Amino acid sequence: MSSGKKKHKKQVRNKTKDWLMDYYQTGRAFDEENRRRQEEEGTPSPKGLKNLNSFEWGCIIVIVLGLIGIFVRYVILKI
Repeated sequence: MSSGKKKHKKQVRNKTKDWLMDYYQTGRAFDEENRRRQEEEGTPSPKGLKNLNSFEWGCIIVIVLGLIGIFVRYVILKI
């Protein structure tokens, strides 16, 4: 039954992972360049939550809303 030829498995690419890693690396490089430029100018960089971009703020908001939802579901409603 077997012809002796091995079938090659199709190489699957994780495009979402590639996109996220590219976004992360680009943002990281931009942030490092921005911090280096601020240090050269002598401008102090903001510390803590003041230094976040809109994507990071969105992630924090989604996480906080999820935690509130979990708290409401399991502590207040006790389902």
